Amino acid sequence: ERRTLAELPPEGRLLAIRPGGLGDAVLLLPALRALRAAAPGRALDVVCESRNAATFRLAGIADRIFEFDAHPVRTLAALRRGPWAAVVDSEQFHRFSAVFAALTRAPIRVGFSVNPARLALYTHLVSYDTRGPERDQFARLVGAPGLGVAAAGTGFETTPAGADFAAAGTGFETRLRALGVPGSYVLCHAGGSVAAKRWPAASFAAFCRAVVAEIGLPCVLTGGRDDVKYANEISACWRRYGHPVPPPGAGLVDLTGRLSLAETAAACRGAAAVVGPDSCIAHVAAAVGTKAVVLFGPSDPEKWGPPPGGGEVVRVGVPCSPCSVFGATKPCRGRDCMVGIAPARVLAALRRALA
Repeated sequence: ERRTLAELPPEGRLLAIRPGGLGDAVLLLPALRALRAAAPGRALDVVCESRNAATFRLAGIADRIFEFDAHPVRTLAALRRGPWAAVVDSEQFHRFSAVFAALTRAPIRVGFSVNPARLALYTHLVSYDTRGPERDQFARLVGAPGLGVAAAGTGFETTPAGADFAAAGTGFETRLRALGVPGSYVLCHAGGSVAAKRWPAASFAAFCRAVVAEIGLPCVLTGGRDDVKYANEISACWRRYGHPVPPPGAGLVDLTGRLSLAETAAACRGAAAVVGPDSCIAHVAAAVGTKAVVLFGPSDPEKWGPPPGGGEVVRVGVPCSPCSVFGATKPCRGRDCMVGIAPARVLAALRRALA
């Protein structure tokens, strides 16, 4: 295909395909915003999973959102109906998203040149750097020939998701106060897409104790419904090992499993800093302009770390880390890469972020 997006019929829509979790979806937002700016007259739709659809709704980036796992028939019908001018498939490896792209019959179909089994389904292939920052890889997609987005040197690929993502979390301050969130606090994310990324509960509790005692800020625990048990372990360690015990609500507020993504974004924006493992909330923190202290174990900080000036990375140099590739983490008994992170190191990183 040699035509450019500007040469295609004006009624053709743009489509972005983004399976996976919330973190990748947040990192994709700057690239999608640049694509919209390059083709202001075209509608932009998103095909995604139910678990990351809230990201695109919160950002207000898409005209229509199709959750293929929840509404497969509706999604497939929309893919066939179109009309589509260009498709950007941001899936890094798996094949099914390439089939979605091919079903659209769009003149321009852009994807990563990673999996040989799907290369023939695209019209434009983009190289993928397994060690380069993921936001930069997404920038390469929309910088493919024919789309009209000048990716190289524009700086948008290293820019947080933007003011509209930050503004989307407004209006929740009253609810957060009703839930016991204080005026100034450190947000501690008791989550992680896989258990191997979690910091030991005793270490997290000791860190929260140090934040209260040495920095004078309370800690607010957040996480999804799947993280409630882990957060309860942190709270139990807090009560068991902490001396003296702070007044109720003055030291640790546990909101795990109680906040929506929009409310969590608002909590990130209002925090002095965000601390936690490599997860979607670390990317949300960058998107709303809050410094993050991110603990890395099995995943690669070169690829998933905060943007320049966006916070601090804490990790220990065990030989087998990082071991996670394309979302798959190798089995491990000891998890030395997370167990070896001392609370004192994280506290020092927090001090630098606050400074």
